Amino acid sequence: MIKSHLPKTQVVIIGSGIGGCIAALALAPHYSVTLIDKAPVQQNKVGESLAPAAIRILKQLNLQHLLSDPRHIVGQGTLSYWGSDEPTLIDNLKNPDGFGWHLDRSYFENQLRAACHIANIHCIWPAQLNGSTMTSHGWEIEYESDSKTHRLMSDIVIDASGRHCVFARQQGIARHQFDKLMSIGFTANLNITKNVAIISHTDDSWWYSAPIHQSDLNPGAYQQKRIFSWYAEPHAIKKAQIHTPQVLLQHAQEVPGFQTLISQLDHSSATLHPMLAANSSKLESCSGNAWFAIGDSAISFDPLSSQGMFNAMACAIQLSELLIDKGLAHTDNQRIYQQQVDKIWQSYLAHRALYYKMVS
Repeated sequence: MIKSHLPKTQVVIIGSGIGGCIAALALAPHYSVTLIDKAPVQQNKVGESLAPAAIRILKQLNLQHLLSDPRHIVGQGTLSYWGSDEPTLIDNLKNPDGFGWHLDRSYFENQLRAACHIANIHCIWPAQLNGSTMTSHGWEIEYESDSKTHRLMSDIVIDASGRHCVFARQQGIARHQFDKLMSIGFTANLNITKNVAIISHTDDSWWYSAPIHQSDLNPGAYQQKRIFSWYAEPHAIKKAQIHTPQVLLQHAQEVPGFQTLISQLDHSSATLHPMLAANSSKLESCSGNAWFAIGDSAISFDPLSSQGMFNAMACAIQLSELLIDKGLAHTDNQRIYQQQVDKIWQSYLAHRALYYKMVS
């Protein structure tokens, strides 16, 4: 058999977000890993809530110190107006893992990138995946970097490219959407200090607010920056004709539990953020011939669950442990991992249905 002359790695991971980096760091002590991402640095993303259980995964990888950075705000709990005009405080005082966090998402992902560099993982960015072909030597990956086309061989591929699932789509795998939920939001400065998130249901939509990090916030004038997000069907958002943050802010004033926040808000600081997908969706198949999808690439959650980032980390660890335990080429890997993802998905759907039934 003629050997390929192309550079060889055992694992290629497409996407250096939270799931991709966690998988790379977990696998690197056992296999050669190449991490590819289209962005030179991680940009701001929606979704900052990290569940307390995530600390277990970070401790497993000796990364728990990353959360000590002051950019990451310890979450003191959630004030819920879900299905009631009276608030319920959901805290983590009895949680064995402690409190959760409101992350500076892009900063955290760049922290993970830096950890990958320290671990001597082969990191390639910016690089655009052009295509992939399964050969007798494994996967031949073609990518564009520095205005040049490059190729390398890999035993397996992990798709960690988020909802775009670029590798899986290139394999012709369909993605199924289970709802049409979208989000639109704004950020603003407030004269308030409590690190409590708020969830509130209104008619056929819901709202969320939480503190986020802001490095240039003037502590003499304002104590906190917060995000305000509205989650609704596309037609409802379109009908509201939200072209300025002030229009969305006016809607927020009518939301149960938001009045105190709005009264402490600097309206001139409000910045509108674009509408984004927030729907539940799943790949038709989350694993195939020597490839696997993790995190949002495999299954994406309704933000109501506050489990998106944790799921990416948990999927990455589950897959890594399977590949370390059984080896990259074991014939059962595809079946076992698919069963794991299916179990997570069914549990998520059951919990989601239960919560929405409370307000139906």
